Amino acid sequence: MFDNLQKELRRLAATRQVSVPIESDAEGYIDKECPAEACLFQFKIYSDDWTNIVRDDEVFCPSCRHAAPAKSWFTTAQIEAAKQYALGTVINGLNGAMRADAQASKRRQKPGSFLSITLDVKGGKDSVLLPIAAAEPMRLRTRCDDCACRYSYVGAAYFCPSCGKNSASHTFLQTLATIRTSAALGGTLRGVLEPDEAEVMTRTLLEKAILDTVTSFQRLAEQLYEARTGKEPRRNAFQNLDAGSALWETELGVSYAQLLEAAAMTQLRVYYQQRHLLAHQQGIVDNDYVTRSGDTTYEVGQRLLIKESAALKFADLVDRLGTALMARCSP
Repeated sequence: MFDNLQKELRRLAATRQVSVPIESDAEGYIDKECPAEACLFQFKIYSDDWTNIVRDDEVFCPSCRHAAPAKSWFTTAQIEAAKQYALGTVINGLNGAMRADAQASKRRQKPGSFLSITLDVKGGKDSVLLPIAAAEPMRLRTRCDDCACRYSYVGAAYFCPSCGKNSASHTFLQTLATIRTSAALGGTLRGVLEPDEAEVMTRTLLEKAILDTVTSFQRLAEQLYEARTGKEPRRNAFQNLDAGSALWETELGVSYAQLLEAAAMTQLRVYYQQRHLLAHQQGIVDNDYVTRSGDTTYEVGQRLLIKESAALKFADLVDRLGTALMARCSP
Protein backbone atom coordinates (compact mmCIF):
# COMPACT_ATOMS: atom_id res chain seq x y z
CA MET A 1 0.00 0.00 0.00
CA PHE A 2 2.91 2.36 0.67
CA ASP A 3 5.15 1.36 -2.21
CA ASN A 4 5.52 4.89 -3.63
CA LEU A 5 6.13 6.42 -0.19
CA GLN A 6 8.83 3.86 0.60
CA LYS A 7 10.45 4.48 -2.78
CA GLU A 8 10.41 8.24 -2.16
CA LEU A 9 11.91 7.78 1.31
CA ARG A 10 14.72 5.70 -0.16
CA ARG A 11 15.30 8.36 -2.81
CA LEU A 12 15.46 11.09 -0.17
CA ALA A 13 17.86 9.02 1.95
CA ALA A 14 20.23 8.79 -1.04
CA THR A 15 19.95 12.50 -1.88
CA ARG A 16 23.07 14.49 -1.04
CA GLN A 17 22.14 17.87 -2.44
CA VAL A 18 19.22 19.88 -3.80
CA SER A 19 19.76 22.28 -6.70
CA VAL A 20 18.37 25.71 -5.77
CA PRO A 21 18.01 28.25 -8.61
CA ILE A 22 19.21 31.79 -7.83
CA GLU A 23 17.99 34.68 -9.96
CA SER A 24 20.01 37.68 -11.02
CA ASP A 25 18.51 41.17 -10.77
CA ALA A 26 17.02 43.09 -13.69
CA GLU A 27 20.50 44.23 -14.75
CA GLY A 28 22.12 40.80 -14.58
CA TYR A 29 23.85 41.02 -11.17
CA ILE A 30 23.72 38.29 -8.50
CA ASP A 31 23.95 38.84 -4.75
CA LYS A 32 27.04 37.89 -2.75
CA GLU A 33 28.11 38.31 0.88
CA CYS A 34 31.51 38.21 2.56
CA PRO A 35 31.72 34.99 4.63
CA ALA A 36 33.95 36.63 7.28
CA GLU A 37 31.73 37.09 10.35
CA ALA A 38 33.41 40.38 11.23
CA CYS A 39 32.57 41.81 7.80
CA LEU A 40 29.49 40.28 6.05
CA PHE A 41 29.79 42.98 3.36
CA GLN A 42 27.09 42.57 0.71
CA PHE A 43 27.74 43.24 -2.96
CA LYS A 44 26.80 42.00 -6.41
CA ILE A 45 28.74 40.56 -9.33
CA TYR A 46 27.58 40.52 -12.92
CA SER A 47 26.32 36.98 -13.51
CA ASP A 48 28.35 36.35 -16.69
CA ASP A 49 31.52 37.61 -14.99
CA TRP A 50 30.90 35.34 -11.98
CA THR A 51 30.82 32.43 -14.42
CA ASN A 52 33.54 33.48 -16.87
CA ILE A 53 36.02 35.65 -14.92
CA VAL A 54 35.85 34.86 -11.21
CA ARG A 55 37.92 31.83 -10.19
CA ASP A 56 36.30 28.98 -8.26
CA ASP A 57 39.19 28.68 -5.81
CA GLU A 58 39.45 32.32 -4.69
CA VAL A 59 37.08 35.28 -4.45
CA PHE A 60 37.90 38.52 -2.60
CA CYS A 61 35.67 40.73 -0.46
CA PRO A 62 35.54 44.25 -1.97
CA SER A 63 35.52 45.75 1.52
CA CYS A 64 37.97 43.75 3.69
CA ARG A 65 39.74 41.57 1.04
CA HIS A 66 38.91 38.33 2.85
CA ALA A 67 39.56 35.47 0.40
CA ALA A 68 37.50 32.28 0.15
CA PRO A 69 36.37 29.77 -2.51
CA ALA A 70 33.46 30.79 -4.74
CA LYS A 71 31.06 28.39 -2.98
CA SER A 72 31.42 30.40 0.25
CA TRP A 73 29.82 33.65 -0.94
CA PHE A 74 26.08 32.99 -0.62
CA THR A 75 24.21 35.69 1.29
CA THR A 76 22.49 35.03 4.61
CA ALA A 77 19.13 35.57 2.90
CA GLN A 78 20.02 33.12 0.12
CA ILE A 79 20.99 30.44 2.64
CA GLU A 80 17.74 30.81 4.56
CA ALA A 81 15.70 30.81 1.34
CA ALA A 82 17.60 27.75 0.12
CA LYS A 83 16.72 25.87 3.32
CA GLN A 84 13.05 26.61 2.74
CA TYR A 85 13.35 25.62 -0.92
CA ALA A 86 15.02 22.31 -0.01
CA LEU A 87 12.38 21.62 2.64
CA GLY A 88 9.69 22.37 0.05
CA THR A 89 11.13 19.83 -2.38
CA VAL A 90 11.03 17.17 0.36
CA ILE A 91 7.44 18.02 1.28
CA ASN A 92 6.34 17.99 -2.35
CA GLY A 93 8.02 14.63 -2.94
CA LEU A 94 6.34 13.03 0.08
CA ASN A 95 2.97 14.51 -0.79
CA GLY A 96 3.23 13.23 -4.35
CA ALA A 97 4.23 9.72 -3.21
CA MET A 98 1.35 9.48 -0.77
CA ARG A 99 -1.16 10.66 -3.36
CA ALA A 100 0.18 8.06 -5.80
CA ASP A 101 -0.22 5.35 -3.13
CA ALA A 102 -3.78 6.51 -2.42
CA GLN A 103 -4.71 6.31 -6.11
CA ALA A 104 -3.11 2.89 -6.41
CA SER A 105 -5.03 1.56 -3.40
CA LYS A 106 -8.30 2.72 -4.91
CA ARG A 107 -7.51 1.02 -8.21
CA ARG A 108 -6.83 -2.28 -6.42
CA GLN A 109 -10.28 -2.41 -4.78
CA LYS A 110 -12.87 -4.61 -6.50
CA PRO A 111 -16.38 -3.16 -6.85
CA GLY A 112 -18.95 -4.87 -4.61
CA SER A 113 -16.37 -6.70 -2.46
CA PHE A 114 -17.41 -7.56 1.11
CA LEU A 115 -14.47 -5.68 2.69
CA SER A 116 -12.88 -2.55 1.20
CA ILE A 117 -9.77 -0.79 2.54
CA THR A 118 -8.65 2.35 0.78
CA LEU A 119 -6.01 5.00 1.47
CA ASP A 120 -7.16 8.61 1.31
CA VAL A 121 -4.75 11.57 1.52
CA LYS A 122 -6.05 14.91 2.72
CA GLY A 123 -4.24 18.18 3.19
CA GLY A 124 -0.55 18.13 2.49
CA LYS A 125 -0.49 21.33 0.49
CA ASP A 126 2.45 21.48 -1.91
CA SER A 127 5.06 24.18 -1.48
CA VAL A 128 5.47 26.69 -4.28
CA LEU A 129 9.11 26.48 -5.38
CA LEU A 130 10.39 29.82 -6.66
CA PRO A 131 13.97 30.76 -7.55
CA ILE A 132 15.71 32.86 -4.92
CA ALA A 133 15.09 36.42 -6.03
CA ALA A 134 17.86 39.01 -6.15
CA ALA A 135 17.78 41.96 -3.80
CA GLU A 136 17.27 45.49 -5.06
CA PRO A 137 20.07 46.66 -7.39
CA MET A 138 23.07 48.22 -5.66
CA ARG A 139 23.67 51.91 -6.21
CA LEU A 140 27.31 52.03 -7.28
CA ARG A 141 28.65 49.94 -10.16
CA THR A 142 32.19 49.60 -11.38
CA ARG A 143 34.46 47.52 -13.61
CA CYS A 144 37.92 46.39 -12.51
CA ASP A 145 40.70 48.03 -14.51
CA ASP A 146 42.78 44.84 -14.36
CA CYS A 147 40.42 41.91 -15.00
CA ALA A 148 37.25 43.71 -16.25
CA CYS A 149 35.01 42.07 -13.63
CA ARG A 150 31.80 44.08 -13.10
CA TYR A 151 30.46 44.44 -9.57
CA SER A 152 28.06 46.60 -7.59
CA TYR A 153 27.78 47.73 -3.96
CA VAL A 154 26.47 50.25 -1.46
CA GLY A 155 28.99 52.35 0.46
CA ALA A 156 32.72 52.04 -0.11
CA ALA A 157 34.55 49.13 -1.73
CA TYR A 158 38.30 48.92 -2.24
CA PHE A 159 39.12 45.57 -3.85
CA CYS A 160 38.03 43.74 -6.99
CA PRO A 161 36.20 40.53 -5.95
CA SER A 162 37.75 38.64 -8.85
CA CYS A 163 41.45 39.56 -8.74
CA GLY A 164 41.70 41.37 -5.39
CA LYS A 165 43.50 44.37 -6.89
CA ASN A 166 43.20 47.71 -5.10
CA SER A 167 42.87 50.49 -7.67
CA ALA A 168 44.20 53.74 -6.25
CA SER A 169 41.97 55.91 -8.42
CA HIS A 170 38.85 53.81 -7.85
CA THR A 171 39.35 53.70 -4.08
CA PHE A 172 39.95 57.45 -3.96
CA LEU A 173 36.88 58.41 -5.97
CA GLN A 174 34.57 55.97 -4.21
CA THR A 175 35.77 57.07 -0.77
CA LEU A 176 35.04 60.68 -1.67
CA ALA A 177 31.57 59.66 -2.85
CA THR A 178 30.94 58.06 0.54
CA ILE A 179 32.27 61.15 2.34
CA ARG A 180 29.92 63.40 0.38
CA THR A 181 26.96 61.17 1.19
CA SER A 182 27.67 61.08 4.93
CA ALA A 183 28.36 64.83 5.08
CA ALA A 184 24.93 65.56 3.60
CA LEU A 185 22.93 63.42 6.04
CA GLY A 186 22.15 66.25 8.45
CA GLY A 187 18.69 66.97 7.06
CA THR A 188 17.72 63.30 7.20
CA LEU A 189 18.97 62.91 10.78
CA ARG A 190 17.05 65.96 11.94
CA GLY A 191 13.91 64.40 10.56
CA VAL A 192 14.21 61.10 12.44
CA LEU A 193 16.14 61.84 15.66
CA GLU A 194 15.59 64.04 18.68
CA PRO A 195 17.03 67.54 18.10
CA ASP A 196 20.00 67.10 20.45
CA GLU A 197 20.84 63.65 19.12
CA ALA A 198 20.54 64.85 15.53
CA GLU A 199 22.92 67.77 16.11
CA VAL A 200 25.52 65.62 17.85
CA MET A 201 25.37 62.98 15.11
CA THR A 202 25.49 65.60 12.34
CA ARG A 203 28.51 67.31 13.89
CA THR A 204 30.27 63.95 14.29
CA LEU A 205 29.68 63.03 10.63
CA LEU A 206 30.91 66.41 9.37
CA GLU A 207 34.07 66.28 11.46
CA LYS A 208 34.69 62.71 10.33
CA ALA A 209 34.26 63.87 6.73
CA ILE A 210 37.11 66.37 7.19
CA LEU A 211 39.36 63.66 8.68
CA ASP A 212 38.46 61.07 6.05
CA THR A 213 39.01 63.48 3.16
CA VAL A 214 42.65 63.97 4.15
CA THR A 215 43.07 60.22 4.64
CA SER A 216 41.60 59.47 1.21
CA PHE A 217 44.09 61.80 -0.49
CA GLN A 218 46.95 60.49 1.64
CA ARG A 219 46.25 56.91 0.58
CA LEU A 220 45.98 57.91 -3.08
CA ALA A 221 49.23 59.88 -3.00
CA GLU A 222 51.08 57.07 -1.20
CA GLN A 223 49.97 54.48 -3.75
CA LEU A 224 50.79 56.70 -6.71
CA TYR A 225 54.18 57.62 -5.28
CA GLU A 226 55.15 54.03 -4.50
CA ALA A 227 53.99 52.81 -7.92
CA ARG A 228 56.03 55.52 -9.63
CA THR A 229 59.22 55.45 -7.54
CA GLY A 230 59.25 51.90 -6.22
CA LYS A 231 59.78 53.16 -2.67
CA GLU A 232 57.55 54.16 0.21
CA PRO A 233 57.25 57.85 1.09
CA ARG A 234 58.09 59.12 4.54
CA ARG A 235 55.38 58.15 7.02
CA ASN A 236 52.40 60.56 6.92
CA ALA A 237 54.20 62.86 4.48
CA PHE A 238 50.99 63.29 2.49
CA GLN A 239 49.03 64.42 5.54
CA ASN A 240 50.98 67.66 5.21
CA LEU A 241 50.39 69.87 2.17
CA ASP A 242 53.90 71.33 2.07
CA ALA A 243 55.71 68.03 2.63
CA GLY A 244 53.59 66.21 0.07
CA SER A 245 53.92 68.97 -2.48
CA ALA A 246 57.73 68.95 -2.09
CA LEU A 247 57.87 65.21 -2.75
CA TRP A 248 55.89 65.55 -5.97
CA GLU A 249 57.86 68.58 -7.09
CA THR A 250 61.02 66.48 -6.80
CA GLU A 251 59.48 63.51 -8.59
CA LEU A 252 57.25 65.18 -11.20
CA GLY A 253 58.65 68.68 -11.37
CA VAL A 254 55.26 70.09 -10.37
CA SER A 255 53.94 71.32 -7.02
CA TYR A 256 50.38 71.43 -5.72
CA ALA A 257 50.36 75.17 -6.37
CA GLN A 258 50.85 74.41 -10.06
CA LEU A 259 47.93 71.96 -10.08
CA LEU A 260 45.41 74.27 -8.38
CA GLU A 261 44.83 78.00 -8.49
CA ALA A 262 45.93 80.21 -5.59
CA ALA A 263 42.45 80.65 -4.09
CA ALA A 264 41.89 76.88 -4.03
CA MET A 265 45.24 76.29 -2.37
CA THR A 266 44.47 78.91 0.28
CA GLN A 267 41.18 77.24 1.13
CA LEU A 268 42.78 73.80 1.04
CA ARG A 269 45.38 74.91 3.56
CA VAL A 270 42.61 76.05 5.94
CA TYR A 271 40.86 72.68 5.73
CA TYR A 272 44.10 70.75 6.26
CA GLN A 273 44.80 72.78 9.38
CA GLN A 274 41.26 72.16 10.60
CA ARG A 275 41.84 68.45 10.10
CA HIS A 276 44.98 68.76 12.26
CA LEU A 277 42.99 70.43 15.06
CA LEU A 278 40.27 67.78 14.95
CA ALA A 279 42.84 64.96 15.02
CA HIS A 280 45.17 66.35 17.68
CA GLN A 281 43.46 69.20 19.56
CA GLN A 282 39.85 67.99 19.80
CA GLY A 283 38.99 70.86 17.48
CA ILE A 284 40.16 73.61 19.86
CA VAL A 285 41.78 76.54 18.04
CA ASP A 286 45.35 77.42 19.04
CA ASN A 287 47.92 79.97 17.89
CA ASP A 288 49.52 77.53 15.45
CA TYR A 289 46.21 77.10 13.65
CA VAL A 290 45.69 80.83 13.24
CA THR A 291 49.27 81.34 12.05
CA ARG A 292 49.43 78.41 9.63
CA SER A 293 45.93 78.64 8.19
CA GLY A 294 45.52 82.41 8.08
CA ASP A 295 41.92 81.84 9.27
CA THR A 296 40.89 84.86 11.37
CA THR A 297 37.27 83.81 11.87
CA TYR A 298 38.19 82.02 15.11
CA GLU A 299 39.88 83.19 18.29
CA VAL A 300 42.29 81.04 20.27
CA GLY A 301 40.33 78.77 22.60
CA GLN A 302 37.25 78.50 20.41
CA ARG A 303 36.14 75.17 18.96
CA LEU A 304 35.79 74.55 15.23
CA LEU A 305 32.30 74.48 13.80
CA ILE A 306 32.25 72.42 10.60
CA LYS A 307 29.40 73.15 8.21
CA GLU A 308 28.07 70.85 5.51
CA SER A 309 29.10 73.28 2.79
CA ALA A 310 32.69 73.26 4.08
CA ALA A 311 32.92 69.45 4.17
CA LEU A 312 31.58 69.20 0.62
CA LYS A 313 33.88 71.98 -0.62
CA PHE A 314 36.88 70.24 0.93
CA ALA A 315 35.95 66.97 -0.81
CA ASP A 316 35.67 68.82 -4.13
CA LEU A 317 39.07 70.48 -3.75
CA VAL A 318 40.79 67.23 -2.82
CA ASP A 319 38.99 65.54 -5.71
CA ARG A 320 40.44 68.14 -8.10
CA LEU A 321 43.95 67.84 -6.66
CA GLY A 322 43.88 64.04 -6.68
CA THR A 323 42.53 63.89 -10.24
CA ALA A 324 45.23 66.29 -11.44
CA LEU A 325 47.89 64.23 -9.69
CA MET A 326 46.61 60.98 -11.23
CA ALA A 327 46.75 62.58 -14.69
CA ARG A 328 50.39 63.56 -14.12
CA CYS A 329 51.28 60.05 -12.95
CA SER A 330 49.61 58.30 -15.87
CA PRO A 331 52.05 56.59 -18.26
